[in-house]
Amino acid sequence: MNRPLPRLGALTLTWLLATVFCGWFLFSCGKRADPSPKPPQLPAFEFLGAWGEKGEVPGKLNQPVAFTTDALGRVYFADPGRGSVDKFEPNGTPLQSFEDFRLRHASGIAVDSGGAIYVADAQRGFILIFFPNGDFFRVLNAPRQAHWSGPLGICVDAAGTLFVPDPAGSRILKFDRGRWPGKSWKGPQPTSLGEAPLGITASIYGAIFVAYAKAGRIEKYSSDGALLTSWTVTPSPEDQSNALTGIAVNGKFVFTAGPASPRIRVWTLDGQHKLDDDLDGRLNGMNAVQLAATPGDELLVFDPSAPRVLRFRVHL
Repeated sequence: MNRPLPRLGALTLTWLLATVFCGWFLFSCGKRADPSPKPPQLPAFEFLGAWGEKGEVPGKLNQPVAFTTDALGRVYFADPGRGSVDKFEPNGTPLQSFEDFRLRHASGIAVDSGGAIYVADAQRGFILIFFPNGDFFRVLNAPRQAHWSGPLGICVDAAGTLFVPDPAGSRILKFDRGRWPGKSWKGPQPTSLGEAPLGITASIYGAIFVAYAKAGRIEKYSSDGALLTSWTVTPSPEDQSNALTGIAVNGKFVFTAGPASPRIRVWTLDGQHKLDDDLDGRLNGMNAVQLAATPGDELLVFDPSAPRVLRFRVHL
């Protein structure tokens, strides 16, 4: 004979279901009210600090015209005001300073993987080479830029090859390990000196990037001069100039800056635009800033007129 279920069992089952539901509800509300903390969102360019002081003694900068970094991120300046080369830690701690009367006409600077220092004298047509301790080594002849003023960007790649722009001849000169020029190559024929190459930088993968100041164009070459790609830095917003004053390259991106432009522009290595960043307004009022990238994922922004260097950690 079938017997009805005891009323107590039904009540117990109902109580158990209610308990489970209440527990789930309270747990869900607790998660909504107290979510697990998320890591802070880092800016694309994290400001690390600024340094630089004007002066006429070692450790200060008088009239620096150009700067660069080495494989350890240390910073070098060519300073025709003092006729000196000055070397600093990335945080601005002075490391070295030496003077040479020939540096009174400096216009560009580069450092190779062994620490040798190359200084361009564009108007006189020289590349001065110094040992890492500052002793003079030798001079290379390069085409004279009789009407050139301002910085001229030279670079040395990981293989020790020196690349020197020749704005007057609209070409790039290549010195294999400090020898006389080997193969050179020409870019598109310019219509004015301002559209000639003004600066060169090399990526860690061997590609060479050439910047054209007035035209706002960047060309990417292989180390033997084969054109790989090119693009024009179309301004944003459109009422600004697309001229270039600074270019830097790290393992992933190309960074550019223009005259009186309050932003850094970022491109992939094949010329695709990634983003613009105003660095929280820190570029406002600066003119003709220069750029350098370090192996430690830092971007250095140099304002020669101050003189001052701004350090940023890149999170891209």
